[in-house]
Amino acid sequence: MADDTSLKRLTRHPRIASRQVVGSEDVVTDLCAALFAGFRRYDQRVRARQYMDGLLCAEGRKSIANIAATVGTPGDEQRLHHFVSSSHWAVSPVRKALAAFLEEDESPGTWVAMPVSIPKAGEHTVGVSRHFSPDGGQLVNGQRAYSMWYASERLVAPVSWRLRLPGARLRDNRRRAGAEVPDELSATTPQDCLTGLLGDVRRWGDSERLVMMDARGADEQRHLAGLFERDSPVAARISGQTLLAGAHEDRRAGHSERVVPARAVLDPARRLRCVLPRKERHEPAGKRPLATATAGVRLPSSREVEPSAHGRTSRLTLLGVWHERRCPPDELWLTSLDAASTASLLRTTRLIHEVGNGWRTRGETIGLRDYEGRSHQGWHRHMTLASCAYAMSALRSVRPATGSGLSA
Repeated sequence: MADDTSLKRLTRHPRIASRQVVGSEDVVTDLCAALFAGFRRYDQRVRARQYMDGLLCAEGRKSIANIAATVGTPGDEQRLHHFVSSSHWAVSPVRKALAAFLEEDESPGTWVAMPVSIPKAGEHTVGVSRHFSPDGGQLVNGQRAYSMWYASERLVAPVSWRLRLPGARLRDNRRRAGAEVPDELSATTPQDCLTGLLGDVRRWGDSERLVMMDARGADEQRHLAGLFERDSPVAARISGQTLLAGAHEDRRAGHSERVVPARAVLDPARRLRCVLPRKERHEPAGKRPLATATAGVRLPSSREVEPSAHGRTSRLTLLGVWHERRCPPDELWLTSLDAASTASLLRTTRLIHEVGNGWRTRGETIGLRDYEGRSHQGWHRHMTLASCAYAMSALRSVRPATGSGLSA
């Protein structure tokens, strides 16, 4: 079996003592105590738990009316609407408490950043625009959001969120006021959102915990340069067109230092591919990783085509994943982690698929897509409470620390 020591060192929080999981309800009680500690008023703690219970229990769409009808009494709909849309409580302390709690998980975990699309029929909800949805593979009308998830082999849950704000909508003062967008917020790019999420988890928890994301897309090369300038560990899925150069010290398999697309870097390494044993193939048939190969690389400078240019000297690892042996690699990953254990690195990258599955399944059930209001702050409060409800649901179904794999 592959040695996981290096990943465990990177993915455990050094300042928090390990917690033995006694029972799921005991852990949920501890979670509630941690999340509500920042609320000074008793009625706020009541509303927060009431809202989360409604997200967990209400049938169908998780509207405030439906939540109140499921867990409340007459008059609670108005109280809950005020609590989410108009009450003065900050989401950051709640998200920080949730992140700290999840980091106590006993199995090695990572942070996974993921863009999501939330379809909306109307045009007046904050952040709505026409954009391409990776989930549906088509253009949709809705919100484009970016999320940060905690993910381990036992537990997956969202923690922090950013909502992309289209510039055209923000320049409309009437719409801006209607959505209660703070004056200091301006139009945001995907990179702005991801940078903000990365800053959240670095401030709140272990700065040495690995962060993963899918970096493919527009302006990929510059985005990667910014990611890998940081000292903390990163693993990013990249496209075959990403320009890379061979690491100076990596001469095996004929790797050169010239700048080439990522798909070409691994061509000389195809004969060195590691064929995975059956037990390492976690995905369903047709999506299982069958083989991997790694190469030492570096990101070139912006003047990479000039012989005199000085490239970035830090050594990175390029991981290729094959689902079909006679085809090009299906996945390419660039990481600052040491590739001493390829199987361990591969298992870590599989967590991004668990996050995507969680968004589509448990996230749909919990109501992550169901906020009906128009308020920017209301959206963030709903997503924060829905993230807490998601964590509650996951903790109730999580297997003991001695178990293996993720619960459904």
